[in-house]
Amino acid sequence: MADLALLLGHHVGGRPAEQVLARLGMPISDDTVLRWLRRFAGQDIASPVRVLGIDDWAWRKGRTYGTIMVDLERRAVVDLLPHRSSAGTADWLQGHPEVEVISRDRHGLYAEGARAGAPQARQVADRFHLIQNLRERIEQQLSRLGRPLRAGARPQQR
Repeated sequence: MADLALLLGHHVGGRPAEQVLARLGMPISDDTVLRWLRRFAGQDIASPVRVLGIDDWAWRKGRTYGTIMVDLERRAVVDLLPHRSSAGTADWLQGHPEVEVISRDRHGLYAEGARAGAPQARQVADRFHLIQNLRERIEQQLSRLGRPLRAGARPQQR
């Protein structure tokens, strides 16, 4: 049961995992799923992390955030940091000199931490933020056209 909760927690997060597990007849709270994730984070990772994903982790949505470190090649959580800071990120990365690629969001703290802690690593934007950047640029270009486009508008006939 714990393995399934961990698997769902890794892939979908605490609250969605709680809902799926309840439907499967295994009522486990989202807090328990997150507590198990924290307890077992990084225990099954024996080999070095080459491609790392860094992102925010909500301990308490809207109140307390940490940092989640994910081995993107193995799709496994490597570590959960209790804070969201460039210094903490840099400290963690200095302990893992094998990291070659860091996939991160656009948050400046993680860029700073990656530059300080792993200057050898190439920083790339994660897939979500690439799509978000594209959407923003498309909206920016469309707004330059002048009047807003209306759904269902037809060209006038002469």
